[in-house]
Amino acid sequence: VLANRTIRKSEIYRICSIPPGTRVLVVNDTYDTTMEFISLLYQIGIDHLDLVPYDPRHDYPDIMIAITPGERLHVPKHIENVLDTGNRLMDISTFIQIIDMLGITDPGLHQRLYRYSEDQVPLESGINSQYRQLYLRNLELDSIMNISHEGILLVDTAGLVSLHNKALTGMLGTGQELAGQPLEKLVQEPLLSVLGKPRIDDELVQYKGRSFMLTATRLEHFGQPSGTYYNFRDITYIRRLEQNLNARLKASGFVSQYVFDDIKTSSPAMLKCKQMAGKFAASSLPVFISGESGTGKELFAHAIHAASDRRNQSFVAFNCAAVPESLVESELFGYEAGAFTGALKAGKPGLFEEANNGTIFLDEIGDMPLAMQAKMLRVLQERQVMRIGSGKIINVDIRVIAATNQDLEDRIADGRFREDLYYRLNVLPLRIPPLRERPDDIPLLFEYFSNQNADKPKNLSAEARDALLGYPWPGNVRELWNVASYASFLADGGIGINALPEHITNQTADFDAEVAILTREGHGQDPLEILAAIHESCGQGSGAAGSEAGRVGVGRAGLQAVLATRGISLGEGRIRSLLDLLNHRGLAETQAGRRGTRLTLKGRQVAIWLANR
Repeated sequence: VLANRTIRKSEIYRICSIPPGTRVLVVNDTYDTTMEFISLLYQIGIDHLDLVPYDPRHDYPDIMIAITPGERLHVPKHIENVLDTGNRLMDISTFIQIIDMLGITDPGLHQRLYRYSEDQVPLESGINSQYRQLYLRNLELDSIMNISHEGILLVDTAGLVSLHNKALTGMLGTGQELAGQPLEKLVQEPLLSVLGKPRIDDELVQYKGRSFMLTATRLEHFGQPSGTYYNFRDITYIRRLEQNLNARLKASGFVSQYVFDDIKTSSPAMLKCKQMAGKFAASSLPVFISGESGTGKELFAHAIHAASDRRNQSFVAFNCAAVPESLVESELFGYEAGAFTGALKAGKPGLFEEANNGTIFLDEIGDMPLAMQAKMLRVLQERQVMRIGSGKIINVDIRVIAATNQDLEDRIADGRFREDLYYRLNVLPLRIPPLRERPDDIPLLFEYFSNQNADKPKNLSAEARDALLGYPWPGNVRELWNVASYASFLADGGIGINALPEHITNQTADFDAEVAILTREGHGQDPLEILAAIHESCGQGSGAAGSEAGRVGVGRAGLQAVLATRGISLGEGRIRSLLDLLNHRGLAETQAGRRGTRLTLKGRQVAIWLANR
């Protein structure tokens, strides 16, 4: 009996996946056995490759793939892609011949022979039986491809279309069969030039009155180019998906409501704050916003999310101080059905799950219970949550923005806040300055808020403006909005001092001690006159110039002129020493160059207090 040998089925799939026409080195221990193995490959149906028999006298520098039946040690060292089919198996036909010659009729032997044959490629039928399975899988793949709304195109290395779906045919507006056709004959400019680029990553293409987002991926097998995959996405369909997503997010309430343009300011400190927040939006690192109550921390959180790559995903806000401690965990982590008395029958996803792929804003983080802080730390470290009553871990991809109006370092020292959690949150710190540190914004925001509630714009009088600037605004922008709404309601025309609430106009601030120091160290009333002259010269008492007042200073010559109109004559040296005194007391600041001297917030308050005294 002459034994016939074959190879395992598991190896044939790897060989069939090598691109057609590829030069492949076939390696065995001798030239004769190599030719025998090549004959076997042809016999079982491997006819799409250029099979080169190995000769140890040659180097084969242009061949990168080798096939060997267990003789890997003979393969040239420069070839990294080696398909080792292992020792060849005896073909089932040889066993059948032996069984027939011996007349064996044992049923158990036939069963074992059948199991043996399941792992090998029969020489008689080759790989024809595998084609049937491949055909069925191709039918399944074809069905899946044609369900997709995205255009799919696969082009081989020769530029011929090897695969496409129905969506692509509709997008390109062609009625002919694409498979096997040269790409250059199927599409026109400008699409043809775009398809020829070495790299295409979400590029917008206009073609035959339609707009597409085009992406290309180069395909390789065994390190060799095998073609290019193109993905076409119709802009109209993408916009419809975005509209549906936004509608669902708005229905759930998990959507950002503000952008950076909604943050009105003319203050250099706030403009710098907005610029920094805009940079933070480009990252997915945690943002820690600090500031007094009413400064606009949540407004910044909304704007950061709206400017980030997650803008089309959920924005979930949670106030840690507004929810009872017993409910914080169930709100953030959710719960399974029957987890506790009163739980919903279907369970409930937590806010971390709702914010998956988006942003969660944790306001008043300083009031989070200590027990929850430990679980919060795990979410930040592992990006995993677990519902109450469940043993299943849920992976989440969230961006965390936290905010507080408290000094967390003091709470850490008191043992009320975890230090490790603080450092996990305080990656990108952002401090929102209080309103008293940005006086330029007081008249700007007041007029903006008051005009929102008015039928027509109402101007702010100089007297009312001085009263607003002299108030410390402990409630910040939130309190300013209340005052502006009140004044807009009462004022018939322009907004004067009488339209403001009494607690704004009846200031009890007492600067007698400050004035006493100025008159003592300045040897008389001259420091007060200089203070009033700066206030008048810089337009800090007039409504029209209010928005720019904090940026423009006055020189010594200008002060001499203003004082002269009041009948006061002071030399330049005397004015310089008085300005030094005001600078030392924190009432004024002399700017570099020729920009002169301007009043600080405290200096303006003292000047207004003196004028109204």
